[in-house]
Amino acid sequence: GGGVCPGCQTVLAAAGTPRCVLRAEFAGLPPIWVVADYEQPFDHLLVAHKDAGAWYLAGPLGGLAGRAAAGLALAGRPLLVPVPSDPAAVRERGFDHGRALARVAARELGWGWSPLLRRVRAAPDQAGQQHAARLDAQAHTMTATPGRQGVVVLDDIITTGATSAEAVRALRAAGHQVLGVAAVCETPRRT
Repeated sequence: GGGVCPGCQTVLAAAGTPRCVLRAEFAGLPPIWVVADYEQPFDHLLVAHKDAGAWYLAGPLGGLAGRAAAGLALAGRPLLVPVPSDPAAVRERGFDHGRALARVAARELGWGWSPLLRRVRAAPDQAGQQHAARLDAQAHTMTATPGRQGVVVLDDIITTGATSAEAVRALRAAGHQVLGVAAVCETPRRT
């Protein structure tokens, strides 16, 4: 539709408390903060924004991403750096959903944002893959503009952390100080 229904608005408003995601497989990564689990209605809203052209959802979802970044409680004003989409996916969708979220989050935080990361090759579909396979699929798919900025990686969903790990690797290799990772949701762990 053309907006968020009242029920979902209530859930989005209640999701404002950021939390740090602690998992053994995230060792070596900076702190990762989210505001929700990847379940209804967040899963539907993120998919609609990313894959169904619901660009208007950048406002509420970017606001949630900003709340997650605020959970890092950082001094100063680091740059938000969105995880880059594959260029072919951006052409197909007509917009870059990660940049849209970063614009909103940065505005709400009073921070800057920059597309310092770019994809140098597409990662194969990771659906159904375990952590190690996802790490292999993401390995060296990104590069970053050189610099010495304090940055926060911004993503929509944290699943195994493989995409975040690659973003952090590329930014660090380019000389940046990665202070944290922020995302709207994390996929709940399956036991």
